Amino acid sequence: MAFSKTFLEEVKERNDIEEVINRYVPLKRAGANMVGLCPFHSEKTPSFTVFSASKSFYCFGCQTGGDVVSFVMRMEGMDYPEAVEFLANRAGVPIQEENGYSPPAVRVKKERIVEAMREAGRFYHSRLFTEKGKTALEYVKKRDITNLTVKRFGIGFAPDGWDNLYTHLKEKGFTDDEMKAAFLVGVSKNNTYFDIFRNRLMFPVFDLTGNPVAFSARRLNENDERKYINTSDTPAFKKSKILFGLNIAKNSSEGSLILCEGAVDAVMLHQAGFSNACATLGTSITDDHARIISRIAKTVYLAYDIDKAGRLATEKAISKLNQVGVAVKIINLGDETKDPDEFIKKYGADAFRRRLTGSEGQTEYLINQILSKYALNLPDEKAMAAREVCAYLATINSGTELEIYASSAAAKLGVGKEVLLEDIKRQQRISTRSEKKKFAEKALSEIQGFGDRTNKDKVRFSAAATIEEKILGIILSRPDLGPYACQKLTGDHFITEFNKRVFEFFLEDFKGGKQPDISREGYFSQNEISAIVKTMAQREGVDDNSQKVLDEYIEKLKRQKEIREGEEKIKENPLEGLTDYIEQLRKRKK
Repeated sequence: MAFSKTFLEEVKERNDIEEVINRYVPLKRAGANMVGLCPFHSEKTPSFTVFSASKSFYCFGCQTGGDVVSFVMRMEGMDYPEAVEFLANRAGVPIQEENGYSPPAVRVKKERIVEAMREAGRFYHSRLFTEKGKTALEYVKKRDITNLTVKRFGIGFAPDGWDNLYTHLKEKGFTDDEMKAAFLVGVSKNNTYFDIFRNRLMFPVFDLTGNPVAFSARRLNENDERKYINTSDTPAFKKSKILFGLNIAKNSSEGSLILCEGAVDAVMLHQAGFSNACATLGTSITDDHARIISRIAKTVYLAYDIDKAGRLATEKAISKLNQVGVAVKIINLGDETKDPDEFIKKYGADAFRRRLTGSEGQTEYLINQILSKYALNLPDEKAMAAREVCAYLATINSGTELEIYASSAAAKLGVGKEVLLEDIKRQQRISTRSEKKKFAEKALSEIQGFGDRTNKDKVRFSAAATIEEKILGIILSRPDLGPYACQKLTGDHFITEFNKRVFEFFLEDFKGGKQPDISREGYFSQNEISAIVKTMAQREGVDDNSQKVLDEYIEKLKRQKEIREGEEKIKENPLEGLTDYIEQLRKRKK
């Protein structure tokens, strides 16, 4: 979408980047800038910085950067036009497009998908109480789900048949493209539209603001191959970012969350009085889930199924949640019940609350999981168990915690605590050396340009690329030096194609001494935008970004260009090229 330049300037001016980002990420003042925990990767120490002067953000941990538009694109899963419209609507700026703009044939807005979901939810809920919904209602009663819970969660029924919902939504004015984009209907090979959800119990999924954005559909026919069908990702829904029931659980006074595997478990926990329950949707916890949880609760109780998949999901959740500073406790449901729903039916809510209170800490849980894999009465097995326990305990940084858990593990293994601690510390020394080596190798590779997918020429011309980045960094962070740089440089002075493209795309802004709109027109990809902002962020930590320093880098780049051209001439005509090269060196010395 081509927006007018004045419109884009007004949108960015009226959407202060600090204010917008602060709605998603709590920021704290750090000098002239703001810092916070990165929303794009898991971290405990803030490396995410918002630069007030350049109206940009950059994470020094995951190297993600951009401006307010690209931030919204990443956080909301929007494309460039959608993000601009989102910010325009937020600030009350009338949308202005350039003359001659033709909108794309199909681009379904998030708002229409939410409306389609809301209407679909009403349709499914109403069908639960019809003659066709009799079987579904019997299943609800069989699971002991009360009418109050059905109403509270908007539980419904998708009738058997190919086009019940499609016909209903069509009558309500929704287009085929809108229904398809919402993952409510599919298209057959002969271009016939059909309902995706059929003969299933429907659980609406809401985002944190309470908008219906998806469905988790439970089979009613046990012969159906798929137990659950969940909405695929849409412009309004990202499975990796939304947890079922979190829109309610976030308001709980408990200060913690209970995380389980499916919608039914979460619903039954709420019905039993545990208002802080939520669930993943057919997938284990993601980095995004962990970051969202960390903004709501400091402790999470895991109530996953006791099967192998549940144990693996528990271990993954512990790792993900620990990375964002969330403490984890594991609810022991025993061997006779497989999930929270079954436990509560068998023993009641009070018994579950006692299990909740007596939950096992994550470290003790993982030690027990390791030990359970081995026959500890056999010397070889015990030795292997001890090695694995030591490797795990070596990841604990707190000396006090290490002492406590080493004592516990030593008692279970039947070995001396001091012997175990000695092995743990040896493992820590080995790990430290290995990490230092990996860090040094990674730093060297980055300097030389290995693995740089944005500027692929950097490996061949690492010295020139580094100089180019310093020049761009200075004039991007100091727009007042842009006109001066443009008097000294042209795009042809750049050796790497990507940096040349950046310079030439922003040339008019540089000439006018303006701060470039780095996300303009969606011209650069998100990774390219991050690379551009990285050049600015790196100059933020440098004291001297003066005209004199800029001059020095420009001269160095011109010298690199001459060397490059000289090398090309020597390849084409060795004698003549070498003579010209020597003459250039003589002139430079004079």
